[in-house]
Amino acid sequence: MKFYSKLLIFSSFLFLIYQTISSEPNVLVCKKNCGTEDVNNKYNFQARMMEGSDSGGNVTFIEDDIIISEAHVFAIDRRKACCTPEETKKYSEIWKKKKLYIVAGNTYHSNKKIIGEVIDISARNTGEAPGYDLIVAHVDRNCKKCNTEIKIEPIPLANFIPTIGTKATHVCVADRKKWGNGIIYDDHTLNGWVYGGEGTQCSRQIVKHDGITNPPMIFAGCSGSPVIYKECGKDVIHGLHGNGMDEDKIMYEMLQLVQTQKKWIQQEIYNWTGRTDMLDACSETGRRSFMDGNKFEIKQNDCISKICKEDCYENPIPCDQINLDESIKFPWHAEFNL
Repeated sequence: MKFYSKLLIFSSFLFLIYQTISSEPNVLVCKKNCGTEDVNNKYNFQARMMEGSDSGGNVTFIEDDIIISEAHVFAIDRRKACCTPEETKKYSEIWKKKKLYIVAGNTYHSNKKIIGEVIDISARNTGEAPGYDLIVAHVDRNCKKCNTEIKIEPIPLANFIPTIGTKATHVCVADRKKWGNGIIYDDHTLNGWVYGGEGTQCSRQIVKHDGITNPPMIFAGCSGSPVIYKECGKDVIHGLHGNGMDEDKIMYEMLQLVQTQKKWIQQEIYNWTGRTDMLDACSETGRRSFMDGNKFEIKQNDCISKICKEDCYENPIPCDQINLDESIKFPWHAEFNL
Protein backbone atom coordinates (compact mmCIF):
# COMPACT_ATOMS: atom_id res chain seq x y z
CA MET A 1 0.00 0.00 0.00
CA LYS A 2 1.12 3.57 -0.65
CA PHE A 3 1.42 4.73 2.90
CA TYR A 4 3.67 1.81 3.84
CA SER A 5 6.44 3.35 1.74
CA LYS A 6 6.27 6.69 3.56
CA LEU A 7 5.63 5.55 7.13
CA LEU A 8 7.92 4.13 9.72
CA ILE A 9 5.69 1.61 11.42
CA PHE A 10 6.12 0.91 15.12
CA SER A 11 3.98 -1.82 16.60
CA SER A 12 4.61 -2.24 20.30
CA PHE A 13 7.04 0.66 19.92
CA LEU A 14 6.17 2.97 22.78
CA PHE A 15 8.37 2.44 25.77
CA LEU A 16 9.47 -1.09 24.78
CA ILE A 17 11.01 -2.98 27.66
CA TYR A 18 14.31 -3.59 25.90
CA GLN A 19 14.28 -0.48 23.69
CA THR A 20 16.76 2.32 24.33
CA ILE A 21 16.01 5.99 24.05
CA SER A 22 18.41 6.29 21.10
CA SER A 23 16.13 4.07 19.01
CA GLU A 24 13.13 6.42 19.19
CA PRO A 25 11.54 7.66 15.97
CA ASN A 26 12.10 11.32 15.07
CA VAL A 27 8.97 12.78 16.67
CA LEU A 28 8.03 15.33 19.32
CA VAL A 29 9.26 13.70 22.53
CA CYS A 30 8.97 14.53 26.23
CA LYS A 31 12.51 15.04 27.54
CA LYS A 32 11.98 15.24 31.32
CA ASN A 33 9.34 15.92 33.96
CA CYS A 34 6.72 14.26 31.78
CA GLY A 35 3.83 14.35 34.22
CA THR A 36 2.58 15.42 37.64
CA GLU A 37 3.85 13.27 40.50
CA ASP A 38 1.15 11.34 42.36
CA VAL A 39 2.19 12.57 45.81
CA ASN A 40 -1.17 11.61 47.35
CA ASN A 41 -1.00 8.04 46.01
CA LYS A 42 -4.36 8.56 44.29
CA TYR A 43 -3.41 6.23 41.45
CA ASN A 44 -1.96 3.43 43.58
CA PHE A 45 -3.44 0.88 41.17
CA GLN A 46 -0.43 1.61 38.95
CA ALA A 47 2.63 -0.60 39.42
CA ARG A 48 5.71 -1.99 37.67
CA MET A 49 6.63 -5.57 36.94
CA MET A 50 10.15 -6.74 37.78
CA GLU A 51 11.80 -9.69 36.03
CA GLY A 52 13.66 -11.00 39.04
CA SER A 53 15.87 -8.00 39.81
CA ASP A 54 15.58 -6.57 36.27
CA SER A 55 13.17 -3.81 35.26
CA GLY A 56 9.94 -4.79 33.59
CA GLY A 57 6.98 -2.72 32.40
CA ASN A 58 3.80 -1.05 33.61
CA VAL A 59 0.91 -3.10 34.98
CA THR A 60 -2.43 -1.97 36.40
CA PHE A 61 -4.49 -3.64 39.12
CA ILE A 62 -8.08 -4.19 37.95
CA GLU A 63 -8.82 -6.49 40.92
CA ASP A 64 -6.93 -7.02 44.17
CA ASP A 65 -5.23 -10.02 42.53
CA ILE A 66 -5.58 -9.33 38.78
CA ILE A 67 -3.42 -7.02 36.64
CA ILE A 68 -3.69 -5.89 33.04
CA SER A 69 -1.04 -4.73 30.58
CA GLU A 70 0.04 -5.14 26.97
CA ALA A 71 1.31 -8.50 25.79
CA HIS A 72 4.68 -7.18 24.63
CA VAL A 73 5.41 -6.09 28.22
CA PHE A 74 5.68 -9.81 28.95
CA ALA A 75 7.94 -10.22 25.89
CA ILE A 76 5.44 -12.31 23.95
CA ASP A 77 6.63 -12.97 20.42
CA ARG A 78 4.63 -10.65 18.13
CA ARG A 79 4.97 -13.18 15.30
CA LYS A 80 2.93 -15.73 17.23
CA ALA A 81 -0.82 -15.53 17.73
CA CYS A 82 -1.98 -16.57 21.17
CA CYS A 83 -5.44 -16.61 22.69
CA THR A 84 -5.08 -19.13 25.51
CA PRO A 85 -3.01 -19.27 28.71
CA GLU A 86 -1.11 -22.24 27.31
CA GLU A 87 -0.11 -20.36 24.15
CA THR A 88 0.66 -17.23 26.15
CA LYS A 89 3.15 -19.03 28.37
CA LYS A 90 4.66 -20.84 25.39
CA TYR A 91 5.38 -17.61 23.51
CA SER A 92 6.39 -15.36 26.44
CA GLU A 93 10.17 -15.05 26.44
CA ILE A 94 10.39 -14.15 30.13
CA TRP A 95 7.74 -16.41 31.66
CA LYS A 96 9.97 -19.46 32.02
CA LYS A 97 13.18 -17.61 32.87
CA LYS A 98 12.60 -15.50 35.95
CA LYS A 99 10.29 -14.78 38.83
CA LEU A 100 7.92 -11.97 37.90
CA TYR A 101 7.26 -9.62 40.82
CA ILE A 102 5.03 -6.56 41.06
CA VAL A 103 6.44 -3.40 42.67
CA ALA A 104 4.25 -0.62 44.09
CA GLY A 105 4.43 2.32 41.67
CA ASN A 106 5.40 5.05 44.12
CA THR A 107 8.26 2.92 45.49
CA TYR A 108 9.74 2.04 42.11
CA HIS A 109 12.40 4.78 42.11
CA SER A 110 13.26 4.38 45.78
CA ASN A 111 13.16 1.14 47.77
CA LYS A 112 11.04 -0.98 45.38
CA LYS A 113 8.50 -2.63 47.65
CA ILE A 114 7.16 -5.89 46.22
CA ILE A 115 3.39 -6.25 46.48
CA GLY A 116 2.77 -9.36 44.36
CA GLU A 117 4.13 -12.25 42.34
CA VAL A 118 2.69 -13.25 38.96
CA ILE A 119 1.39 -16.82 39.12
CA ASP A 120 -0.51 -17.14 35.82
CA ILE A 121 -0.97 -15.21 32.57
CA SER A 122 -3.27 -15.14 29.56
CA ALA A 123 -2.99 -12.93 26.47
CA ARG A 124 -4.63 -11.90 23.27
CA ASN A 125 -1.61 -11.26 21.08
CA THR A 126 -2.40 -11.10 17.38
CA GLY A 127 0.10 -8.80 15.73
CA GLU A 128 0.02 -5.28 14.32
CA ALA A 129 -2.76 -2.91 15.37
CA PRO A 130 -5.72 -3.27 15.06
CA GLY A 131 -4.69 -6.74 16.16
CA TYR A 132 -4.59 -7.37 19.91
CA ASP A 133 -1.68 -6.63 22.27
CA LEU A 134 -3.27 -7.37 25.63
CA ILE A 135 -2.51 -9.50 28.68
CA VAL A 136 -4.11 -10.20 32.05
CA ALA A 137 -2.38 -11.96 34.91
CA HIS A 138 -3.21 -13.57 38.25
CA VAL A 139 -1.12 -12.19 41.12
CA ASP A 140 -0.28 -13.67 44.52
CA ARG A 141 -0.48 -10.73 46.93
CA ASN A 142 0.76 -12.84 49.85
CA CYS A 143 4.00 -14.13 48.36
CA LYS A 144 7.06 -14.58 50.58
CA LYS A 145 8.61 -11.30 49.41
CA CYS A 146 5.34 -9.34 49.43
CA ASN A 147 4.70 -6.27 51.55
CA THR A 148 1.05 -6.76 52.52
CA GLU A 149 0.74 -3.39 54.27
CA ILE A 150 0.78 -1.32 51.09
CA LYS A 151 -2.71 -0.26 50.05
CA ILE A 152 -3.88 -0.91 46.50
CA GLU A 153 -7.24 0.30 45.19
CA PRO A 154 -7.83 -1.46 41.85
CA ILE A 155 -9.54 0.38 39.00
CA PRO A 156 -12.46 -1.03 36.95
CA LEU A 157 -12.50 -1.46 33.19
CA ALA A 158 -14.75 0.92 31.24
CA ASN A 159 -18.17 -0.24 30.06
CA PHE A 160 -18.68 2.29 27.25
CA ILE A 161 -16.71 3.93 24.43
CA PRO A 162 -16.51 7.60 25.51
CA THR A 163 -17.57 10.35 23.12
CA ILE A 164 -14.98 12.14 21.01
CA GLY A 165 -13.44 14.99 22.98
CA THR A 166 -13.70 13.31 26.37
CA LYS A 167 -11.01 14.45 28.80
CA ALA A 168 -8.83 11.66 30.14
CA THR A 169 -5.66 11.03 32.13
CA HIS A 170 -2.57 8.98 31.30
CA VAL A 171 -1.02 7.27 34.35
CA CYS A 172 2.49 5.79 34.21
CA VAL A 173 5.50 4.68 36.24
CA ALA A 174 8.43 5.73 34.05
CA ASP A 175 11.85 4.07 33.83
CA ARG A 176 13.81 6.81 35.57
CA LYS A 177 13.22 9.77 37.84
CA LYS A 178 14.10 12.32 35.16
CA TRP A 179 10.76 11.60 33.47
CA GLY A 180 8.90 11.74 36.79
CA ASN A 181 9.30 10.24 40.25
CA GLY A 182 7.07 7.30 41.11
CA ILE A 183 3.57 7.35 39.60
CA ILE A 184 3.05 10.29 37.25
CA TYR A 185 0.00 11.46 35.33
CA ASP A 186 -0.80 13.83 32.47
CA ASP A 187 -3.84 15.10 30.59
CA HIS A 188 -5.07 13.34 27.47
CA THR A 189 -7.95 14.14 25.16
CA LEU A 190 -9.80 11.24 23.53
CA ASN A 191 -10.31 12.98 20.21
CA GLY A 192 -8.96 10.39 17.75
CA TRP A 193 -10.63 7.90 15.44
CA VAL A 194 -11.87 4.67 17.10
CA TYR A 195 -11.54 1.68 14.83
CA GLY A 196 -10.72 -2.01 14.47
CA GLY A 197 -10.33 -4.77 11.93
CA GLU A 198 -12.32 -7.79 10.91
CA GLY A 199 -13.22 -9.47 14.20
CA THR A 200 -11.58 -6.72 16.31
CA GLN A 201 -14.16 -3.94 16.09
CA CYS A 202 -13.72 -0.89 18.36
CA SER A 203 -10.38 -2.16 19.62
CA ARG A 204 -8.17 0.91 19.02
CA GLN A 205 -8.21 4.70 19.33
CA ILE A 206 -5.82 7.23 17.82
CA VAL A 207 -4.04 9.68 20.11
CA LYS A 208 -2.15 12.31 18.11
CA HIS A 209 0.90 13.41 20.14
CA ASP A 210 1.63 16.82 18.65
CA GLY A 211 2.01 18.82 21.87
CA ILE A 212 -1.29 20.58 21.13
CA THR A 213 -4.13 18.05 21.05
CA ASN A 214 -2.16 15.73 23.32
CA PRO A 215 1.23 16.01 25.10
CA PRO A 216 4.57 15.06 23.53
CA MET A 217 5.28 11.34 23.44
CA ILE A 218 6.94 9.77 26.47
CA PHE A 219 9.37 6.96 25.65
CA ALA A 220 10.14 5.87 29.17
CA GLY A 221 9.14 2.30 29.97
CA CYS A 222 5.42 3.19 29.95
CA SER A 223 4.17 0.43 27.66
CA GLY A 224 0.99 -1.03 29.10
CA SER A 225 0.19 2.09 31.14
CA PRO A 226 -3.49 3.12 31.18
CA VAL A 227 -5.46 6.06 29.90
CA ILE A 228 -8.37 6.54 32.29
CA TYR A 229 -11.52 8.67 32.36
CA LYS A 230 -14.61 9.16 34.51
CA GLU A 231 -17.55 6.79 34.05
CA CYS A 232 -20.51 7.10 36.43
CA GLY A 233 -18.31 9.49 38.41
CA LYS A 234 -15.50 7.00 38.95
CA ASP A 235 -12.14 6.39 37.28
CA VAL A 236 -12.10 3.55 34.75
CA ILE A 237 -9.55 2.21 32.25
CA HIS A 238 -10.27 3.15 28.65
CA GLY A 239 -7.12 1.96 26.91
CA LEU A 240 -3.42 1.16 27.20
CA HIS A 241 -0.38 2.94 25.77
CA GLY A 242 2.04 0.95 23.67
CA ASN A 243 1.47 0.83 19.87
CA GLY A 244 1.82 3.51 17.24
CA MET A 245 3.27 4.93 14.05
CA ASP A 246 4.65 8.28 12.95
CA GLU A 247 4.39 10.67 10.05
CA ASP A 248 5.91 14.14 9.59
CA LYS A 249 7.50 13.97 13.05
CA ILE A 250 4.14 13.43 14.73
CA MET A 251 3.35 10.24 16.63
CA TYR A 252 -0.05 8.66 16.14
CA GLU A 253 -0.54 6.31 19.04
CA MET A 254 -3.07 3.50 18.79
CA LEU A 255 -4.45 2.84 22.26
CA GLN A 256 -5.37 -0.78 22.96
CA LEU A 257 -8.95 -0.41 24.20
CA VAL A 258 -10.41 -2.72 26.85
CA GLN A 259 -14.20 -2.31 26.59
CA THR A 260 -14.69 -5.05 24.00
CA GLN A 261 -12.44 -7.47 25.92
CA LYS A 262 -14.38 -7.71 29.19
CA LYS A 263 -16.09 -11.03 28.44
CA TRP A 264 -12.69 -12.70 28.01
CA ILE A 265 -11.23 -11.00 31.08
CA GLN A 266 -14.23 -11.98 33.23
CA GLN A 267 -13.78 -15.60 32.12
CA GLU A 268 -10.09 -15.58 33.04
CA ILE A 269 -10.88 -14.10 36.46
CA TYR A 270 -13.33 -16.96 36.99
CA ASN A 271 -10.84 -19.57 35.76
CA TRP A 272 -8.20 -18.35 38.23
CA THR A 273 -10.29 -17.40 41.26
CA GLY A 274 -13.79 -18.84 40.90
CA ARG A 275 -15.28 -15.33 41.16
CA THR A 276 -18.19 -14.68 38.82
CA ASP A 277 -18.13 -10.89 39.16
CA MET A 278 -15.68 -8.03 38.56
CA LEU A 279 -15.26 -4.39 39.55
CA ASP A 280 -17.76 -2.07 37.87
CA ALA A 281 -17.96 1.72 38.17
CA CYS A 282 -21.67 1.95 37.37
CA SER A 283 -22.93 -0.78 39.69
CA GLU A 284 -24.50 0.23 43.01
CA THR A 285 -22.48 -2.47 44.75
CA GLY A 286 -19.23 -1.67 42.93
CA ARG A 287 -19.16 -5.15 41.39
CA ARG A 288 -21.04 -6.80 38.55
CA SER A 289 -21.35 -10.28 37.08
CA PHE A 290 -21.43 -10.85 33.35
CA MET A 291 -21.67 -14.63 33.73
CA ASP A 292 -25.32 -14.88 34.78
CA GLY A 293 -27.01 -13.62 31.64
CA ASN A 294 -26.31 -9.89 32.11
CA LYS A 295 -25.45 -8.20 28.85
CA PHE A 296 -22.42 -6.03 28.17
CA GLU A 297 -23.02 -2.43 27.10
CA ILE A 298 -21.13 -2.98 23.84
CA LYS A 299 -20.46 -6.00 21.67
CA GLN A 300 -17.62 -8.19 22.91
CA ASN A 301 -14.84 -9.33 20.59
CA ASP A 302 -13.55 -12.86 20.31
CA CYS A 303 -9.89 -13.61 19.75
CA ILE A 304 -8.76 -13.96 16.15
CA SER A 305 -6.55 -16.96 15.49
CA LYS A 306 -4.05 -15.47 13.04
CA ILE A 307 -1.45 -12.75 13.13
CA CYS A 308 -2.69 -9.40 11.81
CA LYS A 309 -0.23 -8.05 9.23
CA GLU A 310 -0.47 -5.63 6.31
CA ASP A 311 -3.92 -6.89 5.33
CA CYS A 312 -5.30 -5.38 8.55
CA TYR A 313 -4.77 -1.89 7.13
CA GLU A 314 -6.58 -2.58 3.89
CA ASN A 315 -10.04 -2.42 5.42
CA PRO A 316 -10.04 -0.50 8.71
CA ILE A 317 -13.47 -0.60 10.32
CA PRO A 318 -14.75 2.55 12.08
CA CYS A 319 -16.33 1.89 15.47
CA ASP A 320 -20.14 2.07 15.21
CA GLN A 321 -20.64 2.69 18.95
CA ILE A 322 -20.01 6.47 18.83
CA ASN A 323 -20.15 9.40 16.43
CA LEU A 324 -16.73 9.80 14.79
CA ASP A 325 -17.46 12.86 12.62
CA GLU A 326 -15.22 15.18 14.66
CA SER A 327 -12.44 12.67 15.37
CA ILE A 328 -8.80 13.15 14.39
CA LYS A 329 -7.79 10.58 11.79
CA PHE A 330 -4.53 9.22 10.45
CA PRO A 331 -3.12 11.54 7.73
CA TRP A 332 -3.44 8.78 5.12
CA HIS A 333 -7.14 8.15 5.71
CA ALA A 334 -7.95 9.74 2.35
CA GLU A 335 -6.54 6.61 0.74
CA PHE A 336 -9.40 4.66 2.31
CA ASN A 337 -12.03 7.31 1.44
CA LEU A 338 -12.98 7.43 5.11
